[in-house]
Amino acid sequence: MTRQDIIFQWIAYGAALLIVAAADYYVLGPMPMALPMLMPAAAAAGGVLEGPAFGAAYGALAGLAMSGLGHEGAGCVLACAAVGWLAGLIAQYVLRRDWWGYLICAAAALALWEVWQVVSRYLAGLAPLQVLLDVALPELGWSLVFLLPVYWLERFCCVRFGRIAHE
Repeated sequence: MTRQDIIFQWIAYGAALLIVAAADYYVLGPMPMALPMLMPAAAAAGGVLEGPAFGAAYGALAGLAMSGLGHEGAGCVLACAAVGWLAGLIAQYVLRRDWWGYLICAAAALALWEVWQVVSRYLAGLAPLQVLLDVALPELGWSLVFLLPVYWLERFCCVRFGRIAHE
């Protein structure tokens, strides 16, 4: 890939990340349902489609967007970078780089994210376990519902500007 190709690739993926963030926080956020977690899913898509190094950088950008939009803080940057990197490694060495690999990686990442949220808040004594589960399970369910639209958006970038376009 030439330098110009790489620049167009990052612009396309950045625009896709902005679309996912806007949908996550400004379209789905005000709706009367649990807020889905689409940014870790986008990080997983970047890792599965483009590889571990790209996934880590793209995940860090997704985490930075989450942190900037008021979700959790700087830990999101490291967590999403780890999701992108691990999804890229798993897709490269264990699973295929297709939507099945993405669904497995993204669902596992979202489930671990919710387990971490519940356990950390429960151990800190912030809320009873039932209350935490009443929030986490619908959030996980709505996140799983929107996995394929996130993948299709990211795959469009991969086909037009990324790895698939240059193979």
